[in-house]
Amino acid sequence: MYILASDKPSRVFNNYASEIEGRRRAVILVEAEAEIPTIVRVAADMIMELPPVSARDLQVTCRVAFSKKISKEDAEEALRHPSDLLWAALRLGRPVDDALNRLAAITAETGPGPRRSAGDTPKLSAMYGYGPAKGWGIQLATDLKDWQSGKIGWDDVDRGIILSGPPGVGKTVFAKAVASECGANLVATSLGQWQACGHLGDLLKAMRGDFAAAKKSAPSILFIDEIDSVGNRERFTHDNRDYSTQVVNAFLECLDGVDGREGVIVVGATNNFSRIDPAIVRSGRLDRHIAIPLPNADDRVGILSQHLGGQIRDDDLRSLVLPTHGMSGADLAKAVRDARRISRRAGREIVLDDIVQGLPPVFKLSDEHRRANAIHEAGHTIVGIRLRYGTYVGTQVIDQIVLSSGSNQTAGAAYFQVPAVAHRMRQSYLDQIAMVLAGIAAEEIVLGCISDGAGSGRTSDLATATRIATMMETMLGMGATFVHSLAVDDAELEKLRLADRDLAMRVSFKLNEQFQRAKEILQSEIPFLQVLAEELAKRGSLTPERFNELDNRSGNRNAA
Repeated sequence: MYILASDKPSRVFNNYASEIEGRRRAVILVEAEAEIPTIVRVAADMIMELPPVSARDLQVTCRVAFSKKISKEDAEEALRHPSDLLWAALRLGRPVDDALNRLAAITAETGPGPRRSAGDTPKLSAMYGYGPAKGWGIQLATDLKDWQSGKIGWDDVDRGIILSGPPGVGKTVFAKAVASECGANLVATSLGQWQACGHLGDLLKAMRGDFAAAKKSAPSILFIDEIDSVGNRERFTHDNRDYSTQVVNAFLECLDGVDGREGVIVVGATNNFSRIDPAIVRSGRLDRHIAIPLPNADDRVGILSQHLGGQIRDDDLRSLVLPTHGMSGADLAKAVRDARRISRRAGREIVLDDIVQGLPPVFKLSDEHRRANAIHEAGHTIVGIRLRYGTYVGTQVIDQIVLSSGSNQTAGAAYFQVPAVAHRMRQSYLDQIAMVLAGIAAEEIVLGCISDGAGSGRTSDLATATRIATMMETMLGMGATFVHSLAVDDAELEKLRLADRDLAMRVSFKLNEQFQRAKEILQSEIPFLQVLAEELAKRGSLTPERFNELDNRSGNRNAA
């Protein structure tokens, strides 16, 4: 049983009578500064005051509860953050470094506690990165001002958005910056914070309380972290279906609001958009979704400069563009913190080398490795263009990679722009599979074998092709049956293939068929394939204009 400082005596008495009275053993946890009721004092065999969690306590907890090791120094750093955020960040399967980066980013930008003013955060217009989300936030600020002045009605204001992206791209910081840009208050919360309040009734009370607090302080930004944790009713198991369904239904009621939620902008953040209940993202609720990309080269320089406060010139910081490739905003913030620690220990001002020391090492690819990458990307390029897969934008290979476990860097890519909305037939998906497998097809033709790069991670060529082929069979009605499945992510699709051998065979057949198709296209253009590979290996990039020039010079007029 829990007794909170905010609990009324009648509630404590009722809980005691229903949960504790008559039991042989019981442990009652009382929040600091909460008054211990007389009935509890009389009944208790012992009243103990628990000391604050120590670094050693946290080390043991992480080992026993989360199956992970944490050093004493990291444990001490973690305990400097608010406890509710600490326990929310320490999740099963999440590396300690990731948890610490999240804590540092959130605490540095939003301060401790769930509700903070946006006062000392830079406006969104002064921030770097965020892609299309930045434009949305700046437009929102204009709309809110027009709403407050009576120029437009609340129905004309975009009242919610869901941000997705890899950990560390700054989704929480974005909400803070939007609030600052809009001159609005910020209420930051999550399902984990609501669950920490107690049973289902307490959770729902906390949820409604946050919406009420945002309404009371309107105009406000209500930021809900890891919004996918609210759940998807289509995926609930029998064991927790009733509980979880009530959570989703209550959340939908809060989103709709009796008075339309006037003055409250809801910003949800997730690492996995596909896990969100469809009702949450339907029209009129959180119907806008923007993916926040990792910062590009200019953004990375800007983020470093912002964290450094101008202590190092931007021109000097540009030398860090390559070593920071694939790093998130949180990664860059950590790099600056580490650099400041180095400079403090040395008793001097921070210098560029302090940042370099904390960055992952850069590895230069051998000529053989780079040529293999060039052959791979040339294969994608030729097949994509011959099959008219979208609009060709360009191809790139790199000569150095950053040795970082958190980096999303690839050794090269062929870029095609594909319409977000298009009338796609079965052949369109088969063309896409052929284009995706064309890289390893080119390797087999020129090198006689394929490398392991096409199968590394969920965004790899093999993962992408397998996903498309499976969804053609299970969702899109483009396979052996018209049976529809709701499975969309790789883990669910893998379960379908493991459970249905015939499905796995049909997927395998599609992949082999399109691999052979890509090989046939490339075998008819082996000299041109080698020309493109040499161009990429030598120059590192290829433009559409240069492709056409080389294509015309080779005398190719192929079309699939």
